[in-house]
Amino acid sequence: MRRLQNALEAGWDPEALTSQYNAAVAEKRAAEAGIDSLQPTARLTSTEIRAMVDELGDMKLVLDTADRGDLAELYHTRRAQCLSIARARNY
Repeated sequence: MRRLQNALEAGWDPEALTSQYNAAVAEKRAAEAGIDSLQPTARLTSTEIRAMVDELGDMKLVLDTADRGDLAELYHTRRAQCLSIARARNY
């Protein structure tokens, strides 16, 4: 409120300030509505996690017998993705 008063005292157009304020309020309400509409992600149970791991099969065997070039490409891609995520999260 003080910033608004300072702007008015500095000669800002009250209509322009009102328009900017209303736009900011509308944007905030839209963002809050978007957040409120999000559904929380259900946590996986240990049984569901075990089932997912079982679906993957014998990954050790797959990785042990995989082509080294394919593995290098896979590891390079995953490393880049991990670095990107870490940077986005400021790790």
